[in-house]
Amino acid sequence: MPDLMKHLAAYWHLWTVAAVLGLIGLHYLFRFVIPALVLKNQFNAVNSTLGQLATRPAEAPIDLTSLQQETTINPALHHAWQQYARTLQTPWQNPDAGPIGAARQRVSQLSGAFFAHMNTNADGGRLDLSAIERLAQTDAQLATLWQEYNQAVETLQQLETSTLARSGPWQASSYAEHYFTEQALVDSPLQTHFFSHIPGILTGVGIIGTFTGLIAGLIGFDVSQPQQVQNELTQLVQTVGHAFLVSAMAITLAMVFTWFEKSLLTGRYRQVEQLQHHLDTIFAPHGGEQHLERLTLATEMQTRLSLQILQQLRATSPTASQR
Repeated sequence: MPDLMKHLAAYWHLWTVAAVLGLIGLHYLFRFVIPALVLKNQFNAVNSTLGQLATRPAEAPIDLTSLQQETTINPALHHAWQQYARTLQTPWQNPDAGPIGAARQRVSQLSGAFFAHMNTNADGGRLDLSAIERLAQTDAQLATLWQEYNQAVETLQQLETSTLARSGPWQASSYAEHYFTEQALVDSPLQTHFFSHIPGILTGVGIIGTFTGLIAGLIGFDVSQPQQVQNELTQLVQTVGHAFLVSAMAITLAMVFTWFEKSLLTGRYRQVEQLQHHLDTIFAPHGGEQHLERLTLATEMQTRLSLQILQQLRATSPTASQR
């Protein structure tokens, strides 16, 4: 024990540097390496869930609530998902396409035939739209058209209701990389900007240990007594040797820490890219062209509807009936 205390007193500066290096290593292990491995397992679970959804049929419904619960397993993913979910919407389809389009065309055709038959019966007079059911009871053809028209409208309402009520399919208006970013999912939780400087800190501590050992050895070097010069020189060489050993250990740790950091970060970045790819495959993001197409079509439909209403108002106005 006395020898140990003497050794600690003689090389206190080197042991101090070694203790600092050990504390930095423990901090690096518990605050970066272990959280990075935990994040790896979380990304594996999320990518496994999304990978299964990515291989499903394109028209299969998706329960967004359940998907959010399964994928938002940490605060960063939860925040990113909340922002990304705002871009999800039901995929746009041409109103004249599909079963709904056929139902709408059927309603439009029956409506035109019904009102054309009523105009024929009115002989150019004013149409009494409030007495449609009474007129349908006295005219067999008009009654048949009215019944078919009601059935077509009911079918259209059922199709639209069922389409709006089901959970998906969904489509994103933006790419997942805009929300599920490496900065938000990896860099911020792991504090990579701080831990990227750990190798430099280790190197600096090693250099400080080297200079401290040199200074301590030179301060203790006594040449006033020639008979002890050899012993003092031996002590100085040992002190310098230990100082360089600590510096070499610090540089080695810096290289090891750099390798761990780059390996862990590269793996997490690759998992984030895989997550983005799965989301883009599932929700098939589209650009602004589709919004422009929808806006143009809506404007055209509104214009046609306005013209039809104007024509009907003119045809049923008292002035038109008098003419």
